[in-house]
This record gives sequence, C-alpha cells and structure tokens, in this order.
Amino acid sequence: MRFPTPKRFDLIKRLILDCRLLAGLIKDYITGRYRNVSALSGVICVLMLAYIVIPMDLVSDFIPGFGQLDDVAVFLVGLGFLEKDLYRYQAWKKEKSDPQTTDDPMNPD
Repeated sequence: MRFPTPKRFDLIKRLILDCRLLAGLIKDYITGRYRNVSALSGVICVLMLAYIVIPMDLVSDFIPGFGQLDDVAVFLVGLGFLEKDLYRYQAWKKEKSDPQTTDDPMNPD
C-alpha cells in the first residue's frame, strides 16, 4: 500500500523545479535561444536577483537566520510572479525536445 506524500514534499519538488527552470530560462535568454519573456517578468527577475546579491537588505545579513529570511521571502515571491513564464518556458523546452508530428494529410508519418 502506497501512502500519499505530504503536501510539503510536493512544494519542495515544485520549488526545485522552478529553480531549475529559472536557471535554464536565464541561460537561454542570455544566449538568445528563448526570448518569450514579458518585460515585467524580466524586471522582477533582475530586481529579485539584485536584492539577493546586493548586501543592503531590509534585515541585515549579520543577524544569523533572520538576515537570510528576507532574501528567501523575496526569492519566493519573485518565483511566484515568474511562475507563468517559467511554465511557458518549460512547455517550449518540451516542445523543442519532442517535436510533435504535424497533421498534414499528405504525410501519413
């Protein structure tokens, strides 16, 4: 008998998937392979990454634990805003790797 997985494990899997998609999206955007990103999503991504990298925070990083909580919160909120673009990027990657056959009646393959 298989027990259902707790919801928090699904959330962790989703977070890991979103982080991988974000890294791939940034890489493909920089190399020019994928450009279907809204301007607002681009701004949110830049601001989110800048907030995490720049040492000036709402809560100082010198306070152990609490200093990193605001970085995590900004990152999670940013991922929430970017999720639609991330899943659109995921569909593009899947379509690119598994091209579907066309419904051409002249080509039965």
